[in-house]
Amino acid sequence: MMLRRSVLLLLFSLCCPLAAHAQDQQGSIFTVADVPVDATAQSAVQARDKARLEGQQKAFHMLIDRIVAKQYQAKVPKLSDDQLTDLVQDFEVTNERTSAVRYVGALTFRFRPDAVRKVLTDAGIPFTETRSKTLLVLPVFEQGERSTLWDAPNPWRAAWGRQSLTNGLVPLRMPIGELPDVQAIDAGEAIKGESGRLLAISRRYDDADVLVTRAVLSGTGDQRVLQVTSVQYGAGFAVQNWSETVHATPGERDADLYAAGVTAVVTDLTSNWAKTAETPAAPAASVVAMVPISDLRDWLVVRERLQSIPAIRRQTLLSIGRDGARVQLDYSGDSDQLQAALAQRDLALTPGATGADADWTLSAKGAPGQ
Repeated sequence: MMLRRSVLLLLFSLCCPLAAHAQDQQGSIFTVADVPVDATAQSAVQARDKARLEGQQKAFHMLIDRIVAKQYQAKVPKLSDDQLTDLVQDFEVTNERTSAVRYVGALTFRFRPDAVRKVLTDAGIPFTETRSKTLLVLPVFEQGERSTLWDAPNPWRAAWGRQSLTNGLVPLRMPIGELPDVQAIDAGEAIKGESGRLLAISRRYDDADVLVTRAVLSGTGDQRVLQVTSVQYGAGFAVQNWSETVHATPGERDADLYAAGVTAVVTDLTSNWAKTAETPAAPAASVVAMVPISDLRDWLVVRERLQSIPAIRRQTLLSIGRDGARVQLDYSGDSDQLQAALAQRDLALTPGATGADADWTLSAKGAPGQ
């Protein structure tokens, strides 16, 4: 009786449409928050309208930076104010100051996902909606012979702490800096990429991948230079690295120089991920996979993770038995991109055994078959 009940629940869960969780994730990707605006016109009302139009243009460019790799951005069509307004689902004011002729504030724009997809697809531009796994950021600051991670002052760490890190394609997280964090890894160990220490700090934060970002300040006054080297580690080994040189502008504050460095690192991370997980402007493909399960909970783990992957457009139950569920996944992109997107949700897609009922096996970390 229990097996029969589990099968019925399984059938119900597979036949349901994608959950609101996936829609929420896609919605957040297409939301651009706290866009700064500053407009002057003949009246307060005209200044507000002008700020909104300028803000949505700026927000659209920020969205394109988020979901389209750098090499394709020049191909994005230039849209008029009216065309952009049609792409905007709604907007809200998060901060504002007004005078008789000026409007200064911050606006949050929510774009219509389907409308944005159509613009990019019609132009033949690859893009991505899939978020990477959360990265744990370890900001190491160097000046002279001193390197610091946890101790104050660390203006590089402070700059990361002032940024909104959870939005975007590459969610970022800062460690709290409590005693167990300090004991897990220090500045020197982070710079050297010591695998045991990286693993220790990763385990404290849900086995997140780790980004060690090292900033070295040199020069004085307007001749200040911030040299930033960042390395992303997964499972204790370096998987990617970037270098950026940020020069101070005349009269620029230290805080703004460090903020520019943070922006440069985030741009590198986002561009790299967008290229890896981009959705080509091409018809959807499909794959048939066997999902090993021992009970309903195993399937629910896999199903929840699948629902958070925008590249998967549809999942269809083909059969079910004692060995697991045979599922067809319709997706955008190629098989390598699908595997990369699945891996970000701790799902492994591997070739099925010869003569099996499915071409592939789809397993969750910690579930049967893994």
